[in-house]
Amino acid sequence: MHAGRGVERRRKRDPLRPESGLGAVRCDSSSLAAEPPRTMHDLHPRQQVQSPVPGSDPLHPPAPAVNAGGAAPPGIAARGSRRLRAAARAPFGGVPGPFHARHRDTDFDEHVTPLQERAMRAFWWDGFWASGSETVVLNYLGLYLLAFGASNAQVGLLSSFSSLFAALAFFPGAHVAETVGHRKATVLASGGGLARLALVALALVPFFARGGAAIWLVMAIASFRGFFAYFHVPAWTSLTSDIVPAGIRGRYLASRNIGMSICALAVAPLAGFLIDQYTGFHGWQLVWMVAFATGALSTWAYARIPEPPPHPPAAVSAAEPAERGFFGDLLADRNFVAYLASVAIWNLALQVSGPFFNVYLVKNLHASSLWVGILAALPSLSALVGLLYMGRMMDRRGTKSLMVVCGLLIPLLPLAWTLVNAPWQVIFINAFGGALWAGYNLALSNMVMVMSPPEKRARYAAAFQTVMLAAAFAGPLLGGYVIDATGFRAVFLLSAGGRLAAALVLLKFVAAKAPEPLRRPAASPVPA
Repeated sequence: MHAGRGVERRRKRDPLRPESGLGAVRCDSSSLAAEPPRTMHDLHPRQQVQSPVPGSDPLHPPAPAVNAGGAAPPGIAARGSRRLRAAARAPFGGVPGPFHARHRDTDFDEHVTPLQERAMRAFWWDGFWASGSETVVLNYLGLYLLAFGASNAQVGLLSSFSSLFAALAFFPGAHVAETVGHRKATVLASGGGLARLALVALALVPFFARGGAAIWLVMAIASFRGFFAYFHVPAWTSLTSDIVPAGIRGRYLASRNIGMSICALAVAPLAGFLIDQYTGFHGWQLVWMVAFATGALSTWAYARIPEPPPHPPAAVSAAEPAERGFFGDLLADRNFVAYLASVAIWNLALQVSGPFFNVYLVKNLHASSLWVGILAALPSLSALVGLLYMGRMMDRRGTKSLMVVCGLLIPLLPLAWTLVNAPWQVIFINAFGGALWAGYNLALSNMVMVMSPPEKRARYAAAFQTVMLAAAFAGPLLGGYVIDATGFRAVFLLSAGGRLAAALVLLKFVAAKAPEPLRRPAASPVPA
């Protein structure tokens, strides 16, 4: 009874406690002294300039009431509260997603401004719709060529031409990004405009040509698309690094990639169904129009991104001539050169076999187009599971760590293909591979941002993409030759060995130079 009266007296004296739900809250220095201080990263950005009010924030409940047995230890209560908040946030809590949310809180002192949040919402939807378009191109362009009667070597040549013209686009794209600016306009005009109009041209090919003429026409359209689909990548990389704060980049990109996997999961089987459902080339034409429609929605979403100003050092760098020159700066960075070597080996090994898995399914295992679509969608499904915690792992452990772990396991995938003798067996390979590729691609998309100085990010991205696609140009040519000479299984073994070698080079010789995640001091000002 005495304890109860004491609590009641303290409640009446407490100036921070409102008399009712509509009562005004009064704050003075004596009331602040009675409240244990919180660390800066425990507070929402808007709360950091105000006095915390016990009981008003569901994420920060008031301390437990004192009872006759004594007060609860504040250390245990604080640790329990932090664990509950961490569990509630995992894996994407506090990261802007596709829909507007009133409350954002991150645990890396990396607070998102309203401008960044609006940009990241639009960027999320851009990735969602773009995935549908790219899934069709990735899984069905080679089979489209087979429908006109192409050989294995011509399928390899299609992939090589696309990669060659893409590689030729990067340094001009980087020059435009660094000198002209207008990064968003560059992305919309090239990748969001001309590259997606090429999908309509693919749908029109059966109206104008068949047989050998159609094969070469498809190759020409694919090369045109390859150039403009990658011309914008340096500008895209530079803009992405400004939109997404480094401290939450892993979790945000994982959330975005989950949306992309969901869209791919729906579009890939739909495309296979349409091809099987309609005779002749009518199904193919519908598929390319579906790819164009989803691509157009992606362009619309990207157009809604508010473009931030260039990074201050980038503006200074653009005004002053480079001391070493465009390529000299890249070659002087030995760590980045070692990374480019690992990228070259990896993509050469990847593209030796990459264009031929679906060809092997159709020609050797007699899979239907619907089977191809189902198997293509399966990695997107398993990627949803992998991405749940890989983004958070990248923020915690670092980009390189995630990339190395996945890179050492991925060589098992082409090795497993040497044992396949029926389409259903690929289910297990793609289910395992989807989670691994989700982590690897997540790290790959961030590695250049980590390793490059902000004022030179466009040229670093251009060098990375050029080396990657130059290897992708040579890979299918080599793969087509090896298949014609020795068969598919030799190509799968060659690909597995090359991927393992590239992962070991990354592990041994490459260091992620920038600290991850980037933290700001607790006393730094919080953006409005």
